[in-house]
Amino acid sequence: MNILETTIKARELFGGFELCRLQEEETRKLQERLENKKITIAVIGQFKRGKTTLINTILGRPLLPVGIVPITAAITRIEYAEDAGDHATVYFSNGLSEAVPAEDLHAYISEQENHDNERGVAEVELLTDADFLKDGLTLVDTPGVGSVHENNSKSAVDFARESDGVVFMLSVDSPINQIEVDFLRKVKQFAGKFYFVVNKIDRVDEEELAEYLDYCSALICRIMDLEGDEAKALKLVPVSARKGTGVQELTEMIRTDLLVKGPEIMERSVGLKLLQILNQTRSQIASYREVLKMAPNVFNRRFEEMKQLMEEQRQQVQHLEDRKFLRAELNEEKAFLTRKVRELFGIEYYYFVDREDAAELMDRETYAAELTAVYDELENTVNSIFMYKEENAYTVARRIEDLNILMQQMRKLSRQIEREIQTT
Repeated sequence: MNILETTIKARELFGGFELCRLQEEETRKLQERLENKKITIAVIGQFKRGKTTLINTILGRPLLPVGIVPITAAITRIEYAEDAGDHATVYFSNGLSEAVPAEDLHAYISEQENHDNERGVAEVELLTDADFLKDGLTLVDTPGVGSVHENNSKSAVDFARESDGVVFMLSVDSPINQIEVDFLRKVKQFAGKFYFVVNKIDRVDEEELAEYLDYCSALICRIMDLEGDEAKALKLVPVSARKGTGVQELTEMIRTDLLVKGPEIMERSVGLKLLQILNQTRSQIASYREVLKMAPNVFNRRFEEMKQLMEEQRQQVQHLEDRKFLRAELNEEKAFLTRKVRELFGIEYYYFVDREDAAELMDRETYAAELTAVYDELENTVNSIFMYKEENAYTVARRIEDLNILMQQMRKLSRQIEREIQTT
């Protein structure tokens, strides 16, 4: 089996269990990426390393806001479109979106104007005709890690899980610190390719730069577990993002890799992500088993709390005001229910948020009917997952056996993926 076949197999496996709805959706997205062959490279690093300035230099124009204080508060995907006119779309967590000119992006992705992402921006998509992006490459600007804004670090780590390649930014004005070490150890499990860039070289002389590069190379090899030929092949790219020095070398390196090794990078990236999904699923099943072992009085109390919540929500539906409702409001209710299931039972209950229909208007009756269906589905699923008050010993034993089979199949898939990754 190749990585695509393994991904399809994993998706089919997850599709047979209500407990694995989130994993099924994640593997569907991985399958889609393999089929579309579009590579995503994220520019990541500690705040004020010059990530956004580097991206602007690569693109040949100041598309993204920069400043002396931490700026980026939300993920920005940059893709190629001919005659795009530097057009941006802001996507919000509730599924709504808003088209904005590139020059107004600061209102959504600037930390000063969207503090801790209080506007609920899920991500921004920016279309531009920059030559660097012509061959289906998506370049991503991420919030800096290690600032006082906790949401920024979480967004950067979360997005690293989606990236095929990572441009990791360092800077000569600061040695690699523990925040960067910890971050690298996390993200090395997800990306298929790393590019290490040392910025602000215009601030030091050649001797100081050589000393810094030697120090960083040795440390990165230890962090990334590089030995032998891999350690010798490690290359740090010195640049001045502000002046443009060294940026062409970086872009040529990336484009050459995508041309020669693009499929290999993609397959390795998807394989690593699939391994993580399988590992997380095993952890979730372990959590599920712990819930089943919970003292009956504790479990019953939490289950009754969930049922009471559902009943209260249904009652509220009966008293909705007579107005038009956005489908985005339904998405917000789904997000609330997801958080509640996680809080009570420690498992992920996945709802799909459709951006395409989020702005759809519904009358009170339609909204009430769809909202009630959401509550009914959740209650039925939770009842099914936890076999609430199930007294049939055969049913309980069969559920446990099915989970054991799932665990065995996942272990088999993990071994298969590890072999495939070693050959890429």
